[in-house]
Amino acid sequence: MYKKIWMGLAATIILVAIVTTTLFVARANGANAKSSGGDGIGQPEYWTPAQNGMVANVLARGKGHPASAVPYWSSSFTYKGTTYPYTMIGTNPAAGSATTTIQPIIVPISFTFSNGVTLDGSKRVQPALASPIFQNAPFVSGNTQYGDAIQRAEFWNSVSTTSPDYHVLLGKSTVLPTVSINVPKQSGQETTGQASGAPLGLVDINYVYPKVRAMISLMPLSATALPIFLTYNTFFYQGSTANCCILGYHDAVASLTSNQLNTYMVAAYSDLGIFSQPIADIHALSHELSEWMNDPFINNKVPNWTVPSAAQYGCSNSLETGDPLVGVAFDVNGYHPQDEALLAWFARQAPSPSYQGRYTYLGTFTTFSPSC
Repeated sequence: MYKKIWMGLAATIILVAIVTTTLFVARANGANAKSSGGDGIGQPEYWTPAQNGMVANVLARGKGHPASAVPYWSSSFTYKGTTYPYTMIGTNPAAGSATTTIQPIIVPISFTFSNGVTLDGSKRVQPALASPIFQNAPFVSGNTQYGDAIQRAEFWNSVSTTSPDYHVLLGKSTVLPTVSINVPKQSGQETTGQASGAPLGLVDINYVYPKVRAMISLMPLSATALPIFLTYNTFFYQGSTANCCILGYHDAVASLTSNQLNTYMVAAYSDLGIFSQPIADIHALSHELSEWMNDPFINNKVPNWTVPSAAQYGCSNSLETGDPLVGVAFDVNGYHPQDEALLAWFARQAPSPSYQGRYTYLGTFTTFSPSC
């Protein structure tokens, strides 16, 4: 049924994992994850769409629990007299052991540029599915998937005591037919990396974003699933290629006719050497997956924070776990997932209740977030 309906949609829209080394060796300088000086196409970053008013309305109508949405739980923390509510995927780790399994729906995107070159996300589906994003691998918080490992480490005080069997997992993946997008010359271009030699696609996010949202609204999927739009070596810019490069984002879409919320993510599977940081393969997937688990409806606000390594985000108040650590990679079975900031870093908790009192999975930050 998926294939039949999806092929019809595509025609209608015409769009167009054992760790081989110690887990804690890579930092922002790219130790043990060699890369070149990069192709000079721009600074790697990630995008956070503004929350759509309809999403807030659906959450309000459902008193925080829409009729149909991905499984999630809610809580809050207090800092300097202000209470900050948040929602995350799964169940509350403090409530005991429970396993939440989300069905991932992989949607490859193939971009064809005006010079005739095509960069096809479907060519990277199998290596992505073989990665620790979807397969178990050894992590300090258990032999499990990457996203689950981050969540277990984040709430280690609960997991290590009352909730040892707490998990948030991705289930068996469904791969939908590739969506083809013919990119107009004014909305993107293909080039060759000056250092990596890799084919690179640059596309205006203002062109792509509404197309993906339209697809989400029409896809015959349960709101409890997670659509993952996978691209290959294709990055987004805002208005001009001088404002590159966005490697992915996650978003929420409210139904026009029902009390339903769909979440999804877009991420680039990329070759090593394109950026000066050790960004490769599942780096963007790991970034967006953790952020989706920690802020599925992109409405979790925290005390203002900033770090020099993430100056591109300015002064932020979003609980976006990957943004402070773009390019900080570690090796898992030859893949390059990203380090993630944990709730304690954003909530400025001391000591941190996370694994070994850390503020990030790798321990990159030794204290909580600085204000701005």
